[in-house]
Amino acid sequence: MEPQEKITNSPSQGTYPVVGMTCAACAVSLESYLGSQIGVEKVVVSYPNQSVFVEYRNDLIQELDLARAAKEIGYELLIDDAQGGSEGAALRASQHLSTLKTKLAIATICTTPIFVMSMFFMNKIPHEGLIQCLLALPVILFSGRDFYINAYKKLRHKQSNMDTLVALSTATAFIYSTYQTAIQYLLAEHNHANHPHFYFESATVIITLILLGKYLEERAKQRSSAAIKDLLSMQPTHATVVRNNEEIDIPTTDILLGDFVIIKPGSRIPVDGKVRTGDSYIDESAITGEPIPSHKTKGSTVYAGSINQQGVLKILAQKIGSQTLLSQIVARVEQALGSKPQIQKLADRISSIFVPTVLALAIISALFWYLFPLNTPQGFALTTFINVLIIACPCALGLATPTALMVGIGKGAKLGILIKDAQALELAHRVTDIVFDKTGTLTQGKPMVTQIKTFPDAKHSHQEILGILYQLEKSSEHPLAVAIAQHLQEISANALNPLPQIESFQNVPGHGITAQIHNTNYQLGSWDWITQITAADISPNCQALAIQLLQQAQTTVALSANNHILAVIGIADPIKENALSTIQNIQNQGIKVHLLTGDNPQTAQVIAQALNIQNVVAQALPNTKLDYIKTLQSQNCIVAMVGDGINDAQALAQADVSFAMGTGTALAMESASITLTAGKISGIPQALHLSKQTLSTIHLNLFWAFGYNVLSIPLAMGVLFPFTGFTLNPMIAGAAMSFSSISVVLNSLWLAKRK
Repeated sequence: MEPQEKITNSPSQGTYPVVGMTCAACAVSLESYLGSQIGVEKVVVSYPNQSVFVEYRNDLIQELDLARAAKEIGYELLIDDAQGGSEGAALRASQHLSTLKTKLAIATICTTPIFVMSMFFMNKIPHEGLIQCLLALPVILFSGRDFYINAYKKLRHKQSNMDTLVALSTATAFIYSTYQTAIQYLLAEHNHANHPHFYFESATVIITLILLGKYLEERAKQRSSAAIKDLLSMQPTHATVVRNNEEIDIPTTDILLGDFVIIKPGSRIPVDGKVRTGDSYIDESAITGEPIPSHKTKGSTVYAGSINQQGVLKILAQKIGSQTLLSQIVARVEQALGSKPQIQKLADRISSIFVPTVLALAIISALFWYLFPLNTPQGFALTTFINVLIIACPCALGLATPTALMVGIGKGAKLGILIKDAQALELAHRVTDIVFDKTGTLTQGKPMVTQIKTFPDAKHSHQEILGILYQLEKSSEHPLAVAIAQHLQEISANALNPLPQIESFQNVPGHGITAQIHNTNYQLGSWDWITQITAADISPNCQALAIQLLQQAQTTVALSANNHILAVIGIADPIKENALSTIQNIQNQGIKVHLLTGDNPQTAQVIAQALNIQNVVAQALPNTKLDYIKTLQSQNCIVAMVGDGINDAQALAQADVSFAMGTGTALAMESASITLTAGKISGIPQALHLSKQTLSTIHLNLFWAFGYNVLSIPLAMGVLFPFTGFTLNPMIAGAAMSFSSISVVLNSLWLAKRK
């Protein structure tokens, strides 16, 4: 029973698109309400992404229950679209923008004459109140209806948000003005003796300006997520595959693992796989960040979304759909947009208490001026009530963090820096220590020949030695043999033919190989083994070269025949081209660099000296790396870990900020908060700088938002009137509120333009 119970009670999770969120306070409200449902264990609402992530006990609550709960407070969870439909989400966003544009157009058409009458022809047009009332009805009932519906739903559940402020202020202005209009016709003396002040212009202009702000905001959000859309557009919709020895055109979604896909020049590759036949150059810049096209031949790996530039390729599909690197990139970017750093949680908490506070201030202001008029104009108490509700809308506060994060994450994606967790973007600029794994991180991660030196004799020329060496290594299955054979193929492919015929071949485990060619016995293996079986004296030049290679911690291989060493080969995992400059860049920022490797101490020291790294730990097991990170953190260090292998996964997960090479293992990338798609550590200083830029943008946004509210609310309450006679028009309040939101969005978008 216990295993069955464990399966039944295991939490389910899903990310659902949301319709109806209009501000960050909406996100707080939805997050709070869903989180209070029995069976819900975790809720994260992303306002900029218009989605909600829910982790829940499916034995206590179902998806339909979640949708029903969201609907109770005015939001719609699109359960059917939970699995992604990025295209569907884009379509909904486009439809929402189109609807918003229509509402804005109608509001503008109706509001403009009301504004003109109120500002320039007040009390000069017959039946002015009735005309303004009729013009205001479409604005209130159609363009602004969502404000009232959402506010009512929130009120039923004792909640409030920005819509509450807008609905209260505009409804108050409209109802009061309608009442004054009705009085004119019900009481004859009002038609001639008195000219009541109408607030139809306040109600309609406020709604129009807020709709304008929302329209510009929606357009800005679509622009700021352009990186994701660009990535999605890189996935072709159709592909040519070979089935039953025939080439057929099918939708990309119908490609199966193991299919052979034909890629013609100029076409985008729809799958991750390996080249089976063909030769071409592939533009992988959108995936790896490399501007130079990559040469692909048989056995080369290709990625979905890259562009075939020249020849026709036949590719074996190894990863399809959501398994491809392109799909994983999109998923990680979208996941990062939904994550919520501490600075955003602070803004959310402020938003959650902001609306009730503003309501209280508006009521206090109205009551004060009603009880103590102090020679204020007619309706001043009502004006201050409306002003406070409008000018204090927490739009700018709610947009300050998510818009900057969205732009920062999107900018990182374009640079090949995939930010999986927004918390990492917040912390990266505070890093004090960076711990590097060696293999595949600071080094290429594969053995490569650094030097081949031949020592010809009377029977063997230089070219003959290379041909024998190539034939022997080509016949060997040792990993180092592949590196030597590939190197020889690259440097002198034409000189290797015709290849000598091997008459006998034998592996010597742990040492090397022996073979016979043209009745001559050859030995190929480690330097120590060759020197042991070679009786003749070793020449000083040969001895000096071997000692030099060994001192550099290179694997040293030798070829001998007839007690004479014919060749010495140095093999190493070379340091990456940009490793030294990257380490220097990091150290120049005052960050300590550490090297942890499972390799031997001699190799670790050689790499550390070449890169000027002082803190080195060799022969480090996975637990060693984990404990090392914990030790640094116990010393109040903000630690970043950089790795690419399974043995780095624990340390990557423990670190405050973690970088995984896009060329590494899937587990490392899943454990890390940031993935460098091209596997180039030069992306680390870029990520640190991007973090600094993003946080400075957030701080400036918050300054604008908080400063705006701190300065504007007292003005809206009329504190200057007794001293200066200054009064704030509700239309100006609405315009200022919209401008604050737009300024925050524009400041965030400016981040994308900065270097």
